Amino acid sequence: MKVSMPNALFFGAAMLCAATWAQAKDVSVQQAGYNNALQRMERAEITYKSDAQAVLDREKLIEKEKKALLEEQRKAEVSRKAYLDAKENLNQAQTALDNAWKN
Repeated sequence: MKVSMPNALFFGAAMLCAATWAQAKDVSVQQAGYNNALQRMERAEITYKSDAQAVLDREKLIEKEKKALLEEQRKAEVSRKAYLDAKENLNQAQTALDNAWKN
């Protein structure tokens, strides 16, 4: 079977179009894959930044709470000493009262 020149050109052109279409389709698929990966990366970046900021905020809060705890511990120690002094004074007053009743 002999192929005429116009048919050969048509066949060649059809093959070239098919190859170009296949390549264009492959690029389109690759572009869609890239776009999906980009969107996932952008969502992951937003989540990461949000989580990292939450960690920083929590660390600041913990530091503030640590300072407040230290201040409350200091106050508790001062009040404990005041309580022990008052208790000792009460014991001395009770002893003095007991002695006064005995005499």
